[in-house]
Amino acid sequence: MERKQPTDGGNGNHSKAYSIFLQVKAPMAGGISGFFTRALTQPLDCIKVRHQLQLEPIKKNIGAKYTSTLQTLVLMFQEEGIRGLWKGHVPGQILSITFGFGQFAAYDQFNRQSRKIKFFNEHSDMRHTVGGGFAGAFGMTIATPFDVVRTRFIAQDHGRGYQSIFDAFATILKSEGPKGFFRGLIPSITAIAPNAAIQFGTYNFLLEHYMKLKNEDKVSRHVILLAGTFSGTLAKTCIYPLDLTKKRLQIQEFHDNRTTFGQNIKTTGMLDCLRKTFAKEGFTGLYKGLAPAVIKSGMMSGFYFFFYEEIITAINKRL
Repeated sequence: MERKQPTDGGNGNHSKAYSIFLQVKAPMAGGISGFFTRALTQPLDCIKVRHQLQLEPIKKNIGAKYTSTLQTLVLMFQEEGIRGLWKGHVPGQILSITFGFGQFAAYDQFNRQSRKIKFFNEHSDMRHTVGGGFAGAFGMTIATPFDVVRTRFIAQDHGRGYQSIFDAFATILKSEGPKGFFRGLIPSITAIAPNAAIQFGTYNFLLEHYMKLKNEDKVSRHVILLAGTFSGTLAKTCIYPLDLTKKRLQIQEFHDNRTTFGQNIKTTGMLDCLRKTFAKEGFTGLYKGLAPAVIKSGMMSGFYFFFYEEIITAINKRL
């Protein structure tokens, strides 16, 4: 959202430090909001990933292990306990904080600099959309190693695989080299750039037009939450096949630690993965795990923007 930046009241002694703080408050708020959001939505993320990695259809009476969102939740709890629903939470938290910090740092800078360009200054919708896409790509690039580790923690069988996040990083580096940390980076960026573009563009479009309609200069908390939820749901639905592809690429070379829920797909890259998924599982295979994904994405986006706005507002009141 657009905001009028608070001033330092003309206190020149603190102007430099104050200016630096203004530059970091957006990414700081993004990182903190990412932390709270991840803590609330991790179980849905675990369910989504399990569905994405199961080649068999998410249906009953065909021998598949996971058949629905609720059934997966109950089964994971029965087999792995409450901790199983938060598998990969530590790397997931680092991912969310890193991604949130990087995304809002890039978004804030793009938003500031692009105002100097006449087109973007006159078309705020395009500024938010393009800025969101650029910010999402930047945030995902620096956060991908943690995404790979998080996905593998969720995918691995109970009692097998990595013992800790440090073990995961050491093992990947030793067995796969640095490139192992960036498996799925191309589909990640291909997915996150339009996802963030749609998310930021839709969110700001809804809030700006709501304020114009109501002739107000601010919006209430529930409107922020609803706008964020809708924008996240729409964005995830549009790019979902690429998210599924990313997850399947991230578990390549990890098949020995994942044997209890279905087959493993072997693929050489993004296009090959999409082709094989479509050939073996059909069009619906590209949308496996969509239900928990859109629920999680809608909640995550809603809480993400809600916490971000609350944190920024609290910071501004104290400046």
